Formats: sequence, structure tokens, C-alpha cells
Amino acid sequence: MANVRDDLIALRVGTAQWLTDAGLADLMLFLGSHPGAIDEVVLFTSFTHPPLPLEVMAPRASRLAQVLPQIRAAGYQVGVNVLSSMGHHEENLPHSLCAPWPLVTDPDGRVSRGSYCPASPELLDYVRTVYTLVAQAGPDFVWVDDDVRLMGHMPVSATCFCEGCVARFGARHHVDFTRASLVAAMQGEPNACRAAWRARWLQYNRDTIAGLLRVAAAATHAVRPEVPVGFMTGDRFYEGYAFAEWAAALAGPDSAPVRWRPGGGFYSDDAYMGLVDKAHDVGRQVSQLPDGIRPIQSEIENFPYQRLRKSVTVTLLETVAHMAAGATGPAYNIIGSNDPLGEYLPFLAGIDAARPFLAAVRRATAGSVPVGIWPAWNRDLFADPGSAGDWLRAHPGLEALRRPYVLGELGLPIAYGPAGRRITVWSGPVPAAFTTAEQLDMLSGGVLMDVGALRTLEAQGLGRYCGVQVAAEYAHDMSEVLSGHPLNADFGGWSRDCRQSFWPQVAYHLAATQAGVAELAHLVDYAQVSHGSCMTAFQNELGGRVVVAGYYPWTLIHNLAKSTQLKAVCYWLSGGTLPVWVESFARAPVWARRDPDGRLSVVLINASLDPVSPLVLRVAEAPAPVLHTELGGGTAFLHGEVAQNGGSRLSLPAVAPWSAHLLQWR
Repeated sequence: MANVRDDLIALRVGTAQWLTDAGLADLMLFLGSHPGAIDEVVLFTSFTHPPLPLEVMAPRASRLAQVLPQIRAAGYQVGVNVLSSMGHHEENLPHSLCAPWPLVTDPDGRVSRGSYCPASPELLDYVRTVYTLVAQAGPDFVWVDDDVRLMGHMPVSATCFCEGCVARFGARHHVDFTRASLVAAMQGEPNACRAAWRARWLQYNRDTIAGLLRVAAAATHAVRPEVPVGFMTGDRFYEGYAFAEWAAALAGPDSAPVRWRPGGGFYSDDAYMGLVDKAHDVGRQVSQLPDGIRPIQSEIENFPYQRLRKSVTVTLLETVAHMAAGATGPAYNIIGSNDPLGEYLPFLAGIDAARPFLAAVRRATAGSVPVGIWPAWNRDLFADPGSAGDWLRAHPGLEALRRPYVLGELGLPIAYGPAGRRITVWSGPVPAAFTTAEQLDMLSGGVLMDVGALRTLEAQGLGRYCGVQVAAEYAHDMSEVLSGHPLNADFGGWSRDCRQSFWPQVAYHLAATQAGVAELAHLVDYAQVSHGSCMTAFQNELGGRVVVAGYYPWTLIHNLAKSTQLKAVCYWLSGGTLPVWVESFARAPVWARRDPDGRLSVVLINASLDPVSPLVLRVAEAPAPVLHTELGGGTAFLHGEVAQNGGSRLSLPAVAPWSAHLLQWR
């Protein structure tokens, strides 16, 4: 099992398709209609989201022992997904586990009746029994679902502040806390004190998750030592993002193989760009995984599985975006429990037809990481050390982290970790998550930041490396006018009015504090009176290049002039190292990667209902043959032309709306 292919395509299957003989027969007919579409079948242990009583789990495990060999005999690997180890949230409570054990508890003492404290000895004993039963059924692999988390157990959010957790945390640090005094310690003053308690709480959360995973894996491996145990996650900032430690807990002392399923929320076609946003969630998660975790099957979920809410096209595009961001393949959760499976045959047909393209993407991206613009973050970001107030309910660091990903919509490549960084992007309090040495390292390269990040750096004594300070703030009636700087190309004098009266944000006049600061844009009011620079470029004493944006840096940037400026700015900040970006005025996210031999590959999606003809890429490479493969289409060789300022330009002659493309430099 350790040498299993990593591009496996999995189908997650509900209880309706395996608890009865009739349901299992329907499933086998469904799979048999396109026998090459799916490699693995994953059986959920339950339909609703709290843990099940052991008197229900035991007969289900016996049924699994009968069903698994039948699915395996049809040519599929088959595993079990324990849907609820500690419980997701309140649902079907009369028929779920009802035990007098601690429930997950929020800072105010409220609980979720469908979720148990993951650190309580009673729950851990229950987990040990459940995973023993599942392993005895004989699966090829076992999955721990994403209920094993500490944030978002409806109707509560941040947990677990039960009496046991408060006491265990206090004993670890030799403080006799109450729930109220613990929360006060993490919310109060001075900053250094609250930051220390927040960091300790994140470590406690990391250890809590690791403890439950260790129990689940040990119970599984005690029965079947060779069986991989996988874990499904989302962005786990509050839990401390300890993916390496959690993977080690799942591997156990004998280093058993470990799988991963990065996920997030994107369930319908209502807002197409959500598939790109989720791909960024997946990319962040993959960036934190240690080497050797395979397969990495991203969650593709169409809950609540109503066929017309999410199209086959979008489901497949989501798969491509996740693989471009780092997944090795998909895990589809796309079929309903009570609907005729014939409703979902178009999905199976689409997956079958897309397999060659998905295989090509996997081959092209294996052994590499996405390279480009890095919205900087680390696993301590949730601590928000600079923020006072209600830290557990308002998360300014996380909100700030997500803003700069909009640059990817313009056709600038996104990186998810420092290994792929060509420039750093900072917003708000994010810089405070890093040490001074790390901040200086980033400031010695290229950095794009907003005023929130500038002020964070100023508070740490690093403002001089940015070259400017805020001289004035304006809440009304300001527009941005691009200067005649070469980075603005032919758009000097162009004006961007983001309508502060409609979408309120503060506009900032940035005044130089160092020599050599260049103005990229300035503020004007409706009388065309200038109010000073609002976007600046500066080369600091470390040799770093820094651009500070003080006017709507992350919103309403989809104009031709502004998007062109931002592409030029990012290329300048990178020192010419950005591997590729979309030169055309198009909403076209790209993921750029280099294989171990240095060859470039690019995945591109036209994230628009409009065709683009042609779509032009600027490429750092010299002109070379490029193999172009389309999802649902053919292949062709393209050849770039020499670009005026170095590198090359590559034209895709016709790019259809919401289409996916793979480009491989030869």
C-alpha cells in the first residue's frame, strides 16, 4: 500500500448505497456504467453528523465486512470513512450517541450537543472502539473526517473550553484558570502577555487534535498495521495548522502510510469563483504537508447533492484547480442518498472523459510547488498578536490573509508557501505573525503591502524599509490617478474612482520618509485637487523592493489600467523572476510550476463567461515549443515569440468560457 499510485480518483458513498443489498446492487450498476472512471470507493459510516452509539456502529462494521470484499472483487480499492469521531454538529440527536461526557464548549460556556470534547478520556475510549471495529471489517484504508476540529461545531464556534480542557491547559502552565480568566488572559493587555497565552492555546489545540488522531490510528494499526489512515482537513488556523505533527500521529511508531484530503466550502454553481477560492484553500493545506503523504485527494463536494445546483463542468473545473494547487487527485462526494443513481450518471461520464487530462496535469505537476505571488502566512496566524478585543470571534489576520488572492484573478500566479515565493504580499496584521528575522528576509526581496501591513511593520520598528508613512486619511470623495511612472505604461493620468460613498474604505496619503520613493499614483477629489501620493515604490537599504498601496488595494482592481499596472508592479517586485502571467485583459487564474528538472508547466482557467481570443501569456522562458492540452479537447504544439523586455509571449488562439488548459514547456 505504501507504493500506491497517487493519482487515484475516489468516490465517497453514503450509507444508502451499502447498508442494504438493493442499495449495493444499484451502486455496482452505477459504477459499472463507466468502469474506468473511479479507482476507489469510500463508504461513509453514517448519514447524519453526530457520533453513532456503539450498538449501531457494531452491526454496521459487520455489514462492512460483508460489503468490502464484494466491491473489491469488482476491481476497486475500497475503504471506510468514519464520518463522526467526535461529531460535527447538532443533527438527529434522538438517534445519535447520547453520553454523559463533556461536550465541546465555547468561551461563554455554550455547547454543541452533537460534538464531544476531543480531549476527554471518555471520547477517546469511544474512538478507540470505533476504529477497532472499522479495522476489523477489512478496509484497504480508513479516513478520519473533518469533524476532528475545534472551530465551527454549530451552534458554537471556537472550542473547547469545557471544564476538563480549562483544567488540563491550566495544569500544563501551572495556573489555576477558570474559563473566564483563561479567555481574559488571551484577550487582555499587555500585548506580549496575551500573545503568549494565545500561542500556548494554539499549541494545546494542536496537541488535542494529535491525541485523538493517535488513538484512531493506533486502534486501526493494532488490527491491520499496513492500512493507511487518512485525515480530512480544511484551513485549520485555530487548531494550529499542525499538519506535520498530525501526520506523524497518524503514521504511528511504525511509520504507516498516511493519506490526506484537503477541503473547504464550495457546493454549487451560484458563484463560480468559489472554485478558485477553494483551490487556494487546498493549496495552503498542501503546502503544510510533510513529504511522503500520498495520495492527496482533495474534497469535491456537492452537498446536499441536488443535481442541478452544480454542473458537471464546474465539478471538473474544480478538480483541475485543486490539482493545479497541489492535490494529486480528487475525492468526489457528489451522489445523494435517496435519489436514483441514474441522476448522477453525467458526473461519472464526465469524470471518465476527463481522466486523460487529469492524468496529464498530475504528471506535469508531480514533484513541484506552485511558484509566484505569496500571500504570506504561517501556522501561528490565528493568534493575531496585535489584535485586542474579542480574538475568538473576530479574526483580522485571517480576513487580511485572504484579500490579496484577488491578484490571481488578474492572471498573476499564486504561491502557497515560502518555497514558491517570488514576491511577498502582506495585508493588515499579517506581518506580526513572523519573527523580525523573517520580516527582514521578506523585506530584502519584493513586497506588496497595504497600509494596515505598513502600520504593523511601523509598530515593530521596521517602517523605514517601506519608505513611506501615512500623512493623511480621507474617508470621502477620493479617486486614484496613476502617475507617469514607467510601471504604469501608457495609463498615466488614468483615474480609478472606487466610490467611497458606496463601498467605504479609507484612502491614505503616503508621504516619503526616505530618499528615492517613487509615486505610482496620487489622490484627487472631485474638484481635481491633489491630496498626495497613495501608491509608492521604493528600493530599501536591504536591496528589497517595496510597493505600498493606500487606495483600495484589493478591491475594484479589475479595470484594464489597474490590472495592467499591478502585473507590471508584481513583475518588478519579483526582479523578473515571475515565471508567467496573463498579459491579456482577462479573468484567467494561472498556476505555474517547475518540475524537478526545471521544466515549466502552467494550468490556466478562463474564469469568465466570455471567450478570449487570443489569450496572451508573458513567460520568463525563451521561446520554445509548448504542448497545449485542453480539458475536453485535443492537444497542439504552440511556439512563443520573443518579448520586447526579455522572455517570450505565448498566444492561445481561442480560449472558451470556463475552460481549463495545461501548458507544458519542452
